[in-house]
Amino acid sequence: MTVHFVGAGPGAPDLLTLRGRDIIASCPVCLYAGSLVPEAILGHCPEGARIVNTAPLSLDQIIDEISAAHAKGQDVVRLHSGDLS
Repeated sequence: MTVHFVGAGPGAPDLLTLRGRDIIASCPVCLYAGSLVPEAILGHCPEGARIVNTAPLSLDQIIDEISAAHAKGQDVVRLHSGDLS
């Protein structure tokens, strides 16, 4: 199980990197801050993925989501605005 941190770029969905798109497409769990990440980016999540808007969640609740995925052996992508590098 891996937690991937992916920057959603400057806002336009077509500016997401290819690697970022591929990571999103491979993860059955996607965590994102709804106030910061454009919803169009979520279109890259695989069908049936668990997509969680973390904006209203506490840090403990976000960690619980990651722990639940870990217990199932699922990879997680954590989407952030901008470029994380």
